[in-house]
Amino acid sequence: MRGVAPSTMTGVLALGVALLVTASVANATSVPGGFASRFTPASTHIDHVVILMMENHAFDNYFGTYCPTTGAYCSSAVTGEPAGLCVPKDPTNASRGCVKPYYLGVSGFYTHDLAHTWNSTHSSINGGAMNGFYAAENSGNLPFGTFGGHALPIDWDIAEEYGLGDYFFSSVASYSLPNHWYLVASKAPANSVNLSTPTNGHQSSAYKHTYLNQANNTRTVEDLLNATPSVSWKYYDWSLPTYHKSIAGGWGEIGAYNYWNPLAASAQSYTSTFDSHFVNRTGFFGDAANGTLPDISWVIPGATFSDHPQLGNMSAGQSFIANVVDAVEESPDWSSTAIFITWDEYGGWYDGVAPPTVSSVGLGLRVPLLVISPYVPLGKVVSSLGDFQSLLHFVEWRFKLGCLGAADCQAPLPFGYFNFNQTARAPIIFPTNYTNASYPMSLQTNYSMPFPCPTVCTITPGAWVNPEDQPLIPGVDYS
Repeated sequence: MRGVAPSTMTGVLALGVALLVTASVANATSVPGGFASRFTPASTHIDHVVILMMENHAFDNYFGTYCPTTGAYCSSAVTGEPAGLCVPKDPTNASRGCVKPYYLGVSGFYTHDLAHTWNSTHSSINGGAMNGFYAAENSGNLPFGTFGGHALPIDWDIAEEYGLGDYFFSSVASYSLPNHWYLVASKAPANSVNLSTPTNGHQSSAYKHTYLNQANNTRTVEDLLNATPSVSWKYYDWSLPTYHKSIAGGWGEIGAYNYWNPLAASAQSYTSTFDSHFVNRTGFFGDAANGTLPDISWVIPGATFSDHPQLGNMSAGQSFIANVVDAVEESPDWSSTAIFITWDEYGGWYDGVAPPTVSSVGLGLRVPLLVISPYVPLGKVVSSLGDFQSLLHFVEWRFKLGCLGAADCQAPLPFGYFNFNQTARAPIIFPTNYTNASYPMSLQTNYSMPFPCPTVCTITPGAWVNPEDQPLIPGVDYS
């Protein structure tokens, strides 16, 4: 796929989306692309799905220099940042020069937060030219920084050992909240989508009241799960307070207006039917160790280890990812689990692939997708179109939940990452401190362990695991 002009690729992807949208999909077990005859939910061997959503990084920012050619560590070349790339500062005035992407390295683990609103996103995309970042971000050369394997060895090693998607997009060309909505609802309340400044201009009680009304009128995966009580699930983030206390909070705080848990805006989440499903993220590790993972796990990091710029050191995000992956790999549930790790939106960072237009709000910019499972071949690179609705659709399809609507039911399924006919792979245990990791790791030799666990598998969580979640920092933009 390398060498295809972004404009050409956009047309190809848009055509694929159009074909999918016009396909007739009767229910969640009908699969676009002819997969219905090849796979059934049972034939996947997957009984547990774990979805971990990190924060605010574009694909090129993390993997722009990963696998430029096919080799021992990747099944095909990755569409990243081509040699000689120089992005104009002003597309209308060549005399202002251009910016070449550069390595941030570990010094970039702390940066200020970049603009990632509706306006800045669309200005950066610039009609598909992908050359409006310099002006839209107003942060000099910073948006063009990229991390290599020396700075992100854990993330790169996971890609090397399992699967990486290089045509996976955020669902909404905007900030965090609407994208988290699409992960669980395939749509978002209108008041959450088009905000010029996420933390300003929508603090009024009237605005918040309208948002809550919109949230309560938005069907989510909760409704499908309520109709299918045999399917177990947990949202590993924080335990819900009372609804009264939750709606009394502010934006970005732990409550109904949290950017990373849209289900907290729905009154039904606080009822006896649902409230027990919302638990502290630390419970994930005990459930994994005990072999009691639910069928569906949504795992949400805390602010300081979410990879969100300005809120914490990005090494803490790598640590959290490694601990989640290792916990599953050391779990009795490993042989029946698929883990999807992605980032909720681009965070203001440059990406060179124009997102296809599939609706009035998206798609948003490209973000990484890591897929980990005993049925993912070594070093798999997948260039099939996908977005957060693809993950929702996979959950719906695998557990026969039905669909919320045409958009999620017709979203491309991530089958390309898997070989369900292969023997389950032994786990590859990753170091949980980036200073102990290196890319490339020796293929299937370093950090390996007997499979299955010969005795009780243990985990060694880092300092980021805190039984009492710390409150978010007042006045900080968590979108």
